[in-house]
Amino acid sequence: MNSQNKIRILSRKSDLAVIQAKLVGLNLQKKFPNLSIEFITKSTSGDKDLKTPLSEMPEAGVFTDDLRMELMNDKCDLIVHSWKDLPIDLGEQTHIAGTLKRADQRDIIFFNKKKVEHIKNSKTINILSSSPRRVYNLQNFLNKYFPFKLNNINFKNIRGNIPTRFNKFLNNDFDAIIIAKAAIDRLVTNSFEEYINLSVEIKKNIEKCLWMITPLSENPTSPGQGALGIETKKNNNDLNNKIASITSLIDIKCVNLERDVLKNYGGGCHQKIGVSFFETSAGLIHSEKGQTEDGVNFSEWEIYNHKKIKDKKVSNDIIFPNNLSDYNFFDRKEVEENTEKISEIKNHCIWISRNSSLPKNKIISENNILWASGLKTWQKLAARGYWVNGSSDGLGENLDPNISSLTSFPWIKLTHEDAPQSRIKDIIKTYKLVERENSFDFNDKKYFYWMSFSAFNLAIDKNPSILDAYHACGPGNTYEQIKKMIKDPAKLYVYLSYEDWKNGLINE
Repeated sequence: MNSQNKIRILSRKSDLAVIQAKLVGLNLQKKFPNLSIEFITKSTSGDKDLKTPLSEMPEAGVFTDDLRMELMNDKCDLIVHSWKDLPIDLGEQTHIAGTLKRADQRDIIFFNKKKVEHIKNSKTINILSSSPRRVYNLQNFLNKYFPFKLNNINFKNIRGNIPTRFNKFLNNDFDAIIIAKAAIDRLVTNSFEEYINLSVEIKKNIEKCLWMITPLSENPTSPGQGALGIETKKNNNDLNNKIASITSLIDIKCVNLERDVLKNYGGGCHQKIGVSFFETSAGLIHSEKGQTEDGVNFSEWEIYNHKKIKDKKVSNDIIFPNNLSDYNFFDRKEVEENTEKISEIKNHCIWISRNSSLPKNKIISENNILWASGLKTWQKLAARGYWVNGSSDGLGENLDPNISSLTSFPWIKLTHEDAPQSRIKDIIKTYKLVERENSFDFNDKKYFYWMSFSAFNLAIDKNPSILDAYHACGPGNTYEQIKKMIKDPAKLYVYLSYEDWKNGLINE
C-alpha cells in the first residue's frame, strides 16, 4: 500500500461497478474518517467482448482476472468485485478480505407493459438472458406462476451493462428481461451525485414495465449474487484489518457455503446450477437447484444444520395430521361488507395471506402490487389470472419483501377476523373462521404440525394436555405466536413444510 492513509480502489468501468466501489469506499471512510481514497477503473476481457454469450466464454474470471493482475502488480490496493464473477480458485497471493452487508440475492423479471397483451394472446414470450441457470429455472417457474398460459418460452442472449440491456429490451422486439435485483437496487437507490440522473433513468424504465421477483426456493441464484467481494493481497495486514471492521460475517459465511457447493459440481458460470444461502429468523436457509453436466436434475430447500426432532422413526398413528386432508378445523365465511373494499384499494402493496382471503370475482386495481405469503398461494392466484409480483416463500410476513427501490406504496393485508397482530398493521378482514363440527382424537398423538395459530389455539383450548407433546410449524408469525404458549424450546420446532416434518418423523 502506498500510504497508511490512502487507498487505491479498483473496479470495472461500468456505472454499477463504480457505484459498488464507492459504497465500499464510503463505508471505509465512515469507519476511518482520515482515510483518503482514489478510485481507479479498468476494462476487462469480458467488458471488451460484448458478442460472445457468457456461457460460451472460454475461461472463468473474464470480468476479474485483468483487475487482479493490477493488484498483483501494485497498481491498486484493493478491488471491488461482484462476487459472483470471481472464479472459485483465487490463487495463493490474494484473498477476499471481506464484504459489505449483502444486497438482495434474488432475480427480477421485467415485462414490457406494451407487450403483455401480445404475450397473453400469442401464448409466447421472448426473454433476454445469457445465463444457463436462469434459462433452466425459469422454464418451469413461468409455467406455474405466470397469470396466462404460455406454450412457448424463448430465451435470447444479451450482453452489456444494465442501462444498455434495459434500452435493448424496451426498444426492440423483446417481451421481458431478467436481471439481478441487487444491480437494480444499487442503481436506483445510490446517493452519489454523479449518478442521480442514471437513477432517474432506471426508474423511468421500471415504470414502463410489470415485474416479478423470483423466489429463492424456485430460483436459487449464482453463488455470491448480491455480494461484493473485496479482494486484497493476503500480506496487507493493515488494510485487511480495516476491511474486516466493515465486513458482514454472516454474508461471508453464506457466500463461502454457496461457492463450496458450486465447487462440488465443478464450478463455473456455464452450468445450470443455482445455490443460495440466506439468514432468516428460522436460521440459515439453503436453496439449491439445477442440472448436472450429466443431465441429472437436483433440488434442495432446507434449513441448514436444521434442529430436528431427534426421536427415532415413529409410526403414523401418533402424528397429527397424518394427511393434509385430515387438517380442517374451520370453514371460511366471506365478510361481504369488507370484501367490497378490495376494489377501492389503489396504489398499495397488498399482502395476501392465502388464496381464500381474496374472494372470487373480486377485481383488484392493476396499479397495486400483489404479494403472496407462499408459493401455493401465488400459484392459485396466478391460475385465477392475477399478476403476483412476488412472495415471502412461506418464510413469514416478517421477512422483508425488500421492494422499496421498486415502489413506495404502503402495505395492506387481506386476512381473517381473528388473525394475530403482525408487521402489517393496515388490514382488511375479508373472511372469518367458522369452527367445524370436528371430532379429532388427540389422545395418542405425540407429534403435531400446525399451519396456523388459529388451529393450534382451538386444539389447545379443547385439549390442553397436548401442550406437552412435540409441536412444529413453518417459520413466521405462526411460530412466534405458538412460542408464547410452549415454554419448553425442546417441544417446538420449525420446518419449511408439512412434508419435510412428516418425512423426517416417518422415514428417518
